Amino acid sequence: MPPETNLAAHSDSNSKQAPMPVHTLFSYIAHRPDCTELKGFVPLKIDSKLLINLGLDYEITPDVASRLEIGSEWFRKLYENNNLTPGDHFEEALTDPGEPLEIHNYTGLCPTNVLEVSPSSGSCAVACQYCLVTDGNHVKPITVYTNYADRLANSLEENRQKALFYYFSPKTEAFSEPHLYNGIAHDIFRTFISHFNKYPDSPVRIFIATKAGPKHLQVMHKGDTLFSLMGKIASKIQINGSIGIMPHYLRDVLEPNAASIEERLETLVQCRELGMFAESVLCQPLMLPYLTEENIDRYMSHLASAGIRNIKPEFLTTEIRNLVILANYINHFDPELIGEFFRPYLSGENQNHIKQRSRLAPERSICVGYLEKIRNSATEYGITISICNWVKQELGKNGEWVRSIDHDSAANGYRCLGYQTALFPEKNGTV
Repeated sequence: MPPETNLAAHSDSNSKQAPMPVHTLFSYIAHRPDCTELKGFVPLKIDSKLLINLGLDYEITPDVASRLEIGSEWFRKLYENNNLTPGDHFEEALTDPGEPLEIHNYTGLCPTNVLEVSPSSGSCAVACQYCLVTDGNHVKPITVYTNYADRLANSLEENRQKALFYYFSPKTEAFSEPHLYNGIAHDIFRTFISHFNKYPDSPVRIFIATKAGPKHLQVMHKGDTLFSLMGKIASKIQINGSIGIMPHYLRDVLEPNAASIEERLETLVQCRELGMFAESVLCQPLMLPYLTEENIDRYMSHLASAGIRNIKPEFLTTEIRNLVILANYINHFDPELIGEFFRPYLSGENQNHIKQRSRLAPERSICVGYLEKIRNSATEYGITISICNWVKQELGKNGEWVRSIDHDSAANGYRCLGYQTALFPEKNGTV
């Protein structure tokens, strides 16, 4: 763990001067090798010959085949230039404190009022290779906004009477190391604390989705850990883990700077002990070739043993070009699964299964089959399922039961992403 003095210096040194981009070195709390460090790794060349060998050529349109080839060349360049994960630095800048926070509603079907808390832009230090924000492209520098707490404070003042969630953070890992070294993660919670001290009856609440382990929340800044700060407003916070279903060897390279599953679940246990609502997990991404009944059962057992009562499952959605990134890793470890990975996405008939930003979802009927396995296993362990309204709408076309899959979850207060509406004061109603 970095020493407190170093952490404070990164933040304090820029608070009394005109901010300029500052490159600050940092070393990961959690680090595993990316593909550039995998012994024997060779980039996968995706061309007509490979598609024929996989038995996929008759299902794929020329346009899809072309985008796969473009993705193949793009990945090769990222690999050769060692650009698959961000560098060991971040930049600092200012944001406009008067600019409103972005509304979090990607599909137009979200049932909950949510504002985004995103104190940085560019890449994310966790470097998930399936990232929905960067689309797996971590070349863009990480920029942390040193005055973001002022922007948050203005938003809280404006919305002090509204029952809504502040989501920290859908655009990046809330407790990524640049946020810890810079101190902005701590300042965000200091801002929430000040808000609730000023307005004890404020109905706003905090929603966090994270891959962090306890070591991240134990990092100290100006005498405070995140655990100590969050504990002061614990009843206002929901913290969800983010854990997909995949084998550990694949997870290690797809999430190179994230905490282990065990550490993520331990974070939720410790947050519950402090009084936070920490009983739900974002079960994403769902990697289709690995959704065997054995893997699903092992996953649910692990979650249940850590006190998890609800999951929000979502299948991997991404641009066709970005499927190539994941295919390269699967090919390295499990080459016989490449065809099974590609097929649900690439057929001409599936090209209208688009969520947003050209993100392609797997074939609907296949999703319904896997979702039924997940539902059966979750039920066995007493775990309910909340789900995106867009997913319910799309998959309900192939399985009517999907439309009611979240009945028990909703009865317990969970909505959509797993937002726990029971956190809101009763007099304000649920959102």
